[in-house]
Amino acid sequence: MAQQNSMVIQISLGWANAFVIRGKRPVLVDTGYPGSAPAIIDKLTQNGVDPGWLSLVLITHGHSDHFGSAAEIKKQTGAPVAVHKLDAGALKTGRDPSLKPTGFIGRMFLPLLERRGPATAPPLKPDIIIEGELDLSKFGVDGKVIHTPGHTPGSLSVILPNGEFIVGDLIMRGMLRFWQPNYPLFADNMEQLNKSLKLILRKKPTKIYCTHGGPFSPKAVLRKFS
Repeated sequence: MAQQNSMVIQISLGWANAFVIRGKRPVLVDTGYPGSAPAIIDKLTQNGVDPGWLSLVLITHGHSDHFGSAAEIKKQTGAPVAVHKLDAGALKTGRDPSLKPTGFIGRMFLPLLERRGPATAPPLKPDIIIEGELDLSKFGVDGKVIHTPGHTPGSLSVILPNGEFIVGDLIMRGMLRFWQPNYPLFADNMEQLNKSLKLILRKKPTKIYCTHGGPFSPKAVLRKFS
């Protein structure tokens, strides 16, 4: 459940989170793995959000644990789907790009994932292609979407005026210390990722939501990455 005065409702889908941003009309951020649509619709309803009133489905980046249920959510709600230009190809094909480990655990998991084959999801042609920033006011939410590359070339983050930020896989929970932020297991470009982290922290968030674990306080993020 969302905290009082929070604009964000975090929806736990097991390993992944999705998010609803409350406003004049709600915006859904990410859709989890394929098959997550029933859980998302159910949790929207539990939190008093009419799924048919969604104004936008924003995909933070082109990995199937984020866009896996986007096609079904769009089918059920009619909400347009937005993604950055550089990650739109993953949605169109329904296939994850190749993964680059950031450390030991990622290197350990990569062979297992490669033996499984590329992760797939129902393909979807995005309705909105983002190239720079996206003002969410036209979708009923006071906030904006910015480009924060590194995890993928087209990774996006959401900045809200109350200081709540949603950063996708820019950070994630530790694999052993769940309560601590850490780097994602995989990243396309670590130099870009660190620049994006610094950009987010310069904007002085009060709470940082991510897809795997969290939310985290800015102090916790600073302790890890400063």
